[in-house]
Amino acid sequence: MRRLLFAAVMITALSAALARPAYAQDPAQQPSAIALRGGYTATDRAAVAVRNFVGAATNPATLDTMATIIRRDLSFSDRFQMLSTPSTLQAGAIDYAAWNALRTWFLVTANVVPASNGYELELTLHDVVYSRVKVTTRYRIPSDGAPDFRMALHAIADEIVKSITNQPGSAATRIAFNRQNKAMTANATGTFDLLIVDYDGFGMKRLGGASGQIYSPEWSPDGRKLIYMQGSPAGQQVVERDIQSGATRVISNAGLSTTPAYSPDGSRIAFSAWQEQGRNSNAEIFEYQGGRVRRLTNSAKADQSPTYSPDGSQIAFMSSRLGLPHIYVMPSNGGNATQLTPYVAGMNGYYFGPDWSPTGSKIAFAGHWNSRGTYQILIADAQRAGGQIRQLAAAGDNEDPSWAPDGRHIVFSSGVGDQQLSLYVIDEVTETKRKLVDGGKLRMSDWSPPLARASDYVVR
Repeated sequence: MRRLLFAAVMITALSAALARPAYAQDPAQQPSAIALRGGYTATDRAAVAVRNFVGAATNPATLDTMATIIRRDLSFSDRFQMLSTPSTLQAGAIDYAAWNALRTWFLVTANVVPASNGYELELTLHDVVYSRVKVTTRYRIPSDGAPDFRMALHAIADEIVKSITNQPGSAATRIAFNRQNKAMTANATGTFDLLIVDYDGFGMKRLGGASGQIYSPEWSPDGRKLIYMQGSPAGQQVVERDIQSGATRVISNAGLSTTPAYSPDGSRIAFSAWQEQGRNSNAEIFEYQGGRVRRLTNSAKADQSPTYSPDGSQIAFMSSRLGLPHIYVMPSNGGNATQLTPYVAGMNGYYFGPDWSPTGSKIAFAGHWNSRGTYQILIADAQRAGGQIRQLAAAGDNEDPSWAPDGRHIVFSSGVGDQQLSLYVIDEVTETKRKLVDGGKLRMSDWSPPLARASDYVVR
């Protein structure tokens, strides 16, 4: 999520270090501090089926769309073994014995009827193993063309996930990212767009654009705003944007301000800003709260890319205190920092762009452990500084990780070289990967908090 921003105007020497090599890392040279997962056996995933939705006087295409969205959301949760429904069991009373013979754990059925400005959907979750109804709920769904039609169904799917697993889903979310458009001339950098897209790749929307850079968007905890870095004639500013109205305000324009992040309660914003220190310029981490800015770090090397822990008491960040970037953790009010990533002599480890999981102590970031390596998505535990790091992806260049609110899915940029970068989602548990969006240089994605809940649509 927090791409290292050492552009030529900052530190030319470190910019060269960001050049992408054409070959992958040699597993034989992989240090013991980094583990590449070998596989996952999903034998204990609950087997779930979604029967075709039914409904009098309801367009069959709408019924099919609703069922398809629910099925896809449950599949994309990566928690279930999704079963197809035999034609003999698509209609009629629920034959628990027949479903049990197919080794089904849970079955979803729904009846849909037209209502004012949309539909009423009565959804039932059946516990097949115990031959009983687990829960039945009536929801009011907006009409097909309404802006929140799909979001309502995503929220219902999240509720199904929670009912079965007692864990949160992440379907009722969106992902923000930036796109760098092709330059019209050889010496130009091109234009930048700020975009959002539903978690499943539908409904991509452009919020704005600029001739200057747009980097590092991050959602506010209430999902109503985005904060990001935007280039301007005066330098680089931290800008906060109201998604609904489009109104913006500048949080910081102190020189080169980059990589902003909200605290979990939204009351604070941490960011990096470049400072003049004698003959040298250097990036430090600052915090904005209530109209005031205070400095959190004071290092001889660049500190960037802050990300708060779920309780707001700590900040993980990237620092080049060892020469090349590593990931550190410090108290959120400043103080001594603990190095999280391993230093291996002669390996030239390079780690950047940390994002703290919203549900625990895991921190995702990008990097490689030697100068020959391509960038990969890595995970460390903030409670085990210097402990083993886990590598998620091994193909191509991978960077800019951002956790979903469920604390197990990660969105990231991936490609070969710097010319084409697509967005992918990977499940940290099963390592299932799917493409989200492609078409250009897509970077610095950030996963929103839940934007809707099933309770918002329950018929009272």
